[in-house]
Amino acid sequence: MPRHSAPQQPTWLRPRLVVAFVVATAGLVTAVWLPTRNDSADAAERNRSTDRLSRSLPAFADDFSGRRGSTVDPGKWALRTDRVNGGVQFSQSVRNARLDGAGNLTIILRDEDRDAFSTARLYTRGTLRGTAGHVEARIKVPGDRGLRPTFELVSAVRTSTGALNLLADPVTDDDFHTYAVDWKPGEVTFSVDGSPVRREALRGVDTGQPFRLALSLTVGDNRRGADLPARMVVDSVSFSGADASAEPPAATPPTSEVPTTPPTSEPTTAPTTEPPTSEPTAPPTTTPPAATTPPTTPPTSAPAAAQWAPFTDYVAGQLVTFKNVEYQVLETHTSLPGWEPTALPALFKKV
Repeated sequence: MPRHSAPQQPTWLRPRLVVAFVVATAGLVTAVWLPTRNDSADAAERNRSTDRLSRSLPAFADDFSGRRGSTVDPGKWALRTDRVNGGVQFSQSVRNARLDGAGNLTIILRDEDRDAFSTARLYTRGTLRGTAGHVEARIKVPGDRGLRPTFELVSAVRTSTGALNLLADPVTDDDFHTYAVDWKPGEVTFSVDGSPVRREALRGVDTGQPFRLALSLTVGDNRRGADLPARMVVDSVSFSGADASAEPPAATPPTSEVPTTPPTSEPTTAPTTEPPTSEPTAPPTTTPPAATTPPTTPPTSAPAAAQWAPFTDYVAGQLVTFKNVEYQVLETHTSLPGWEPTALPALFKKV
């Protein structure tokens, strides 16, 4: 062996180099594949979210009928469970949100230990949509100034854009009031008990974006003066939307034309029948019609409220019952499955 030649490495090192190369290659593949898999998962989730938003509902209603002490309908509402600023903890417990058995939802704000508060915040589980629409709720708001009641329209697309609160300036007389908002492209109108209180212009706003409704009761800036526990009672919530861009079909003009041929009603030949030469010897024997007797039975009274059922003809003004609650029919229609009075406030009004 030459004097300055490097000593030959043992042959047992070569398998180790092969193993190290294989491990490094596997790590590189993993590093490339994992982000790709995550990107695919994110894309799939975005597609699922887009599908859910595209299936936004054009109508929603809840009259909060149910057993006393039970939670809200899980098919219509979801409850948050996170903690927000000010020590407020949102809860799913019936201590903070429950039905009273009389058709109302009660949201309770409670004072917990260590300057903390517990309450509930409800969102509609499905998204809603309408380029024009009407949202309303009948709510009794607590009168304490240290509280912040909310009935909001929250964007389902841009959650950072804030929310539209219909209870920003509530009536606090310990009674129920109906808070509503109507919108169409270019304009939004707020009302209380059917009387408009504010109208605003909407410039450059897409009113057809999907949204959710939200209900909550939290503490305000003057929380030290809040009288707790406090309760906000909700009697009903409803939404009806429409596509304001849809135009009604054009009226079809009549297809009948004015006749071009003049009528031929005038006779062209003189009649050939001669008048009778002898006078009649007896008066006509036609018997006059007998006088009809008016009915003596007065019309029956309006039928009592019947249980709502599908495939039934209902007329405007008729009374029906659904889940032990009485409703008045607003428009004549034939009911179909899914057209329950609680789901279509445009057809039924709670009496």
